[in-house]
Amino acid sequence: MISMKGLLLILIGLGEGIVVGTALIAFLLVLDVIPRVIRFSDGCREQIIIYQWLIILGVFIAINLQLYDVRLPQFYFLNYILVIVCGLVFGIFIGLLAGALTEVLKVLPVLSRRLKMEEEMKILLVIIILGKTIGSLIYWLLPQIWI
Repeated sequence: MISMKGLLLILIGLGEGIVVGTALIAFLLVLDVIPRVIRFSDGCREQIIIYQWLIILGVFIAINLQLYDVRLPQFYFLNYILVIVCGLVFGIFIGLLAGALTEVLKVLPVLSRRLKMEEEMKILLVIIILGKTIGSLIYWLLPQIWI
């Protein structure tokens, strides 16, 4: 039998999930983040289904990692490699997302025109993405810097 407190917690959790899911979908649809990431990463129409499945798979994995207590086996070398790979993948994602959002806001074209750097636009984007990736790796791999 579920108590009133348990029922209230279930309803609050369900409401929070709906709000977060709605915000994510609004973010992806209203700002056209996915098409912009595809265009930014030089993706073609044949690869769109791959992007869609990767997004669905990523959400599914994240939900399962939140719901279940997943622990890695204590193979220390394997864990270090996994942390490096995850940091690299997260950094790439953040870099692509930052690039897509920057394109949405049309900041870089205005900046490149004002600085007279129209030809170096791709180099500027690559530098921004690498900076975000390297910054993420430093943040996650060297935590003693931030303590």
